[in-house]
Amino acid sequence: MLPKNRNDTLLGNNDIICMTDIVFLRYMSEGIIHSGMLTVEFEYSSSLCSINYLDVQYSDPEMRKHVEGNPNVLRNIDSHLRNNLLYQEYSIT
Repeated sequence: MLPKNRNDTLLGNNDIICMTDIVFLRYMSEGIIHSGMLTVEFEYSSSLCSINYLDVQYSDPEMRKHVEGNPNVLRNIDSHLRNNLLYQEYSIT
């Protein structure tokens, strides 16, 4: 995989992998509970413990408003992805 930025070249980071994860959410909109999923495509560098988000697809346009309009939801999704990566990388069960 080609480096995405100059730092990857300088540091010799060749541990970047591209992954896709599906996150299922339940959320409230206008007093009604909805559920749906979002598909997140991202690059992960284990040496830098960094995630570079490439694409996010939503099953419902209302979900996009709920997720992108709420910093807490964004942090929770990011935390969920990072926890999954740590479990996979270190085989924690």
